[in-house]
Amino acid sequence: MRIVKLAIISLVVLFLVTYLFSLIIPSKIRVSRAMNIAVSKDSLRAMVTDLRQWHLWNELVENPDLTHSEFSQNEFSSDQLKVTSLPSTGDTLKTAWRQQKNAQVLASGFTWEGNDDQLVIQWYFDIKLHWYPWEKFGSIVFDKQMGPPMEKSLGNLKKLLEKNP
Repeated sequence: MRIVKLAIISLVVLFLVTYLFSLIIPSKIRVSRAMNIAVSKDSLRAMVTDLRQWHLWNELVENPDLTHSEFSQNEFSSDQLKVTSLPSTGDTLKTAWRQQKNAQVLASGFTWEGNDDQLVIQWYFDIKLHWYPWEKFGSIVFDKQMGPPMEKSLGNLKKLLEKNP
């Protein structure tokens, strides 16, 4: 009986220590990537804001794991993912990414600034986390999971636009 009691107390203490460490991790994180592109604002805006063009450069929507993909000007949908373009102003595009399996919605956006011969485009995802310790510790790898496809997509966009200004 003493061993069972010790095991239960140890598990409770371990959970509390883990929970306290998880409080150090913020409940909202941003994964972002930026790239310089030598193209006009109009060309960039046309390619980024029209979701029908995303299949030409965006690695996250041209994933072979996505089935039944459909593109429209303001929406991309598949059996696994739905991306909706939100009303935006100026040099920004805001999107909502909804995973079909768990109904989680991620806020994302693109901003671009600069003059017509050199623009900086930034792509970001804002992720809100629950208080669960396993979710907060799991968020540590989000940058490594999402960053490389975002970088590759922005590189594809740069090649596409600078080749065909």
